[in-house]
Amino acid sequence: MPSAKYRTTVDLDCLDLIPAHKPLPQASVNMQLQPLEDRVTSLVTGILACYVQLSQLPTLRPSSKVNGIFEDLVHLCCVTSDEDIAEKVLTHPEIINIVTPLRCLCSIGEYQLEAQWAERILGCGCQKEASVMFLNFPYYDNYLDLVRMELNALASVTRSGRPMKFAVLGSGPLPMTALSIISQSMKSKGDAVVVHNVDRDPWAITKSSAMCRRLGYRLDQVSFQCVEVGDQTLDLHGFDVVYLAGLVGTTSEQKQSIVAQVAKQMSPGAMLLLRSAHRMRSLLYPVVSIANLTSLGPKPLLIVHPCNHVINSIVICQIESSKSQDRMLQDTIRKPNQC
Repeated sequence: MPSAKYRTTVDLDCLDLIPAHKPLPQASVNMQLQPLEDRVTSLVTGILACYVQLSQLPTLRPSSKVNGIFEDLVHLCCVTSDEDIAEKVLTHPEIINIVTPLRCLCSIGEYQLEAQWAERILGCGCQKEASVMFLNFPYYDNYLDLVRMELNALASVTRSGRPMKFAVLGSGPLPMTALSIISQSMKSKGDAVVVHNVDRDPWAITKSSAMCRRLGYRLDQVSFQCVEVGDQTLDLHGFDVVYLAGLVGTTSEQKQSIVAQVAKQMSPGAMLLLRSAHRMRSLLYPVVSIANLTSLGPKPLLIVHPCNHVINSIVICQIESSKSQDRMLQDTIRKPNQC
């Protein structure tokens, strides 16, 4: 599941468990041929089964068992784009009860996967060996496709030229977003971009910084900072684009609060790229509420919902000037309420 994020240590024992359910559906092809209600039941049963299995594991460190359950979960969340089915699954009472802890488990699983690969790369004896190991990361191509989609989307709404300075909030122990941005910029043969990685986890920052040095990246290409979002030492002014990773905030409410803080730390005219999720994929990542964004400062410009192997949706916003926000507020006050 390609997305970086802020992580926190979570005690798996504190996650609410639910009773065991039936085995996972065996074939998506058969599922597509089932009546709508049967397909909904199969998806709900499968998702609940994945949740139970993950919750009961003593650790989410990568293994054939852990990887297999996460693969089943991702498959179930991406197997259909039918709006009616997605609505029925997402509003099922048992699914509603597990959404937040399920996202928490996904966050832990991604952290453990990235941490393992960061350690593997750091354990390589030379830069060439480390580069080969890096290319073998299971989601390497997924990240390249995701970032390519994001940069093309940014290009469609950016009038002031190609963005050069990026900040990634929630970069994690394996800064795939930053390195994918640098990789894509090299292909364009323009000036080199700069990416600043931010995470609140000291271990993640230490490992990711060391890993980039091992891979041969320079300090003027990729930099690191260990800090909380909203901290006064985090200055995002001067960055053309600020990324907010998919699991920065495990609920829409948390993400909304973080967006409000981040917007205040950015320069007017800068772009804020939010990784989000759509329909069934929202079981893996929290949804960015578009309705509340404008009142927080950013002006939504573009929303992209992929239907292929790229899981994350993206929302691109532009930071308004304080005068624009004041004018918007006055217009809101002048307009009568409409039903």
